[in-house]
Amino acid sequence: MPRNPITARALAVQTLRQIDQRRGFSNRILAEQFERHPDLERRERGLTTTLVYGVLRHRGRLDALIDAAAARPKALSARAREIARVAVFELRELQHPPHAAIPQALGLATALDPSGGLARPLHAILSAIDREGAALDARLAAGKPLDVLANRWSIPRWLAGRWLATLGPDLALARARALAEPPAVELRVDLSRTTAEEVAAALREADSKAMVELLPDQPQTLRVRGGGELVRHPLHERGLFSIQALGAQRAALALAPCPEEHVLDACAGMGTKSLQLAELMRRRGRLVAADASEQRLGEHAALRRRGELDAPDFSFTTVVADLAAPEPQLGVDDSTYDAVLLDAPCTGLGNLARHPELRATVQFDDIAACADLQRRLLDRCRARVRPGGRLVYAVCSLEPEEGPRLVRAACEAGAFTLEHEETWTPEAHHTDGFYLARLRPT
Repeated sequence: MPRNPITARALAVQTLRQIDQRRGFSNRILAEQFERHPDLERRERGLTTTLVYGVLRHRGRLDALIDAAAARPKALSARAREIARVAVFELRELQHPPHAAIPQALGLATALDPSGGLARPLHAILSAIDREGAALDARLAAGKPLDVLANRWSIPRWLAGRWLATLGPDLALARARALAEPPAVELRVDLSRTTAEEVAAALREADSKAMVELLPDQPQTLRVRGGGELVRHPLHERGLFSIQALGAQRAALALAPCPEEHVLDACAGMGTKSLQLAELMRRRGRLVAADASEQRLGEHAALRRRGELDAPDFSFTTVVADLAAPEPQLGVDDSTYDAVLLDAPCTGLGNLARHPELRATVQFDDIAACADLQRRLLDRCRARVRPGGRLVYAVCSLEPEEGPRLVRAACEAGAFTLEHEETWTPEAHHTDGFYLARLRPT
């Protein structure tokens, strides 16, 4: 007899438990779960995604509501709390009717404990939040700024304190609110092969409910909401668009690599920026993509096919190399470069909307650890730039130690001249937090 198909809520709880236990990236773990359940309908996949990311973005608030409504908050098991979070998110944020959200949660609890030992306290908690949720939320939003950021907007308390000190209460609250919103999917269009208008028209034709926005000042970017699984779209398969946040797109644009140049992508990862560099170079010249992870570089084979990188006038090479090592070697291409892109490993604290699991996994000490690695990478990459060449340093973090403070220290030490600087913030630009600087070695 075939098994009953898994529901969106059950899969959301399962995924959230995996993210918590493995301390992994939400998008990768969610993708793994979908691969295990290929027959899940599109609507159910969409609801699962909404529930997983919504709970991760609002977890601090959800826990505060649960704790206020529970007779014995500490008695809730991790699994029961996860079920409660999903249901409370439905009730308070999605405004799902209680007759839809509560029975589903109780069904999951009963499946875990048929005796009713989980379902009874869960029913009491959810019923109380259904009745008093608006008042409880109002109470969370009316306290001291630090408490409001932590309990109403789910910003880790240590990070909330930093924001209050550096941004002030009004800007800190604006940032927290912006990071609580589900971000649009941002696409980078390969303008060397098509136009944003053509891609937008194709996306609308494929899904009449998709909302596709062209950005007049960013001709390579589209913002999409409700477009389904865009990685499955034929234009994505052909490499005519890539999924990449606007802030992340800016680093390669600031580097502005030209045809015939020799370019290094120093921390290439899975290659989204490598492909962007190739597009900007019009697939003429030499591009080396280096990364310390052989697994991440393994994604470049598909990238090569999608991006048509085996062009006759273009050399694209990947190399496993830890450029933070004392004497890093690039093997096949150990010379200097006209342009170097250093999109450095960072805390990712500008990405709390798109990667909300970072609210729980990143700690205060990680900022100093990342800044130390970033300084070493910047020093090593400086030696890779030919005289007269340029380097772009970028991080998806808005913490000063990882961005402007680190760059200014390098410039004051005489290593670089600062030529250009950009900061993109969620509250001002409706995108991920991102910092970049274009530097000329001295």
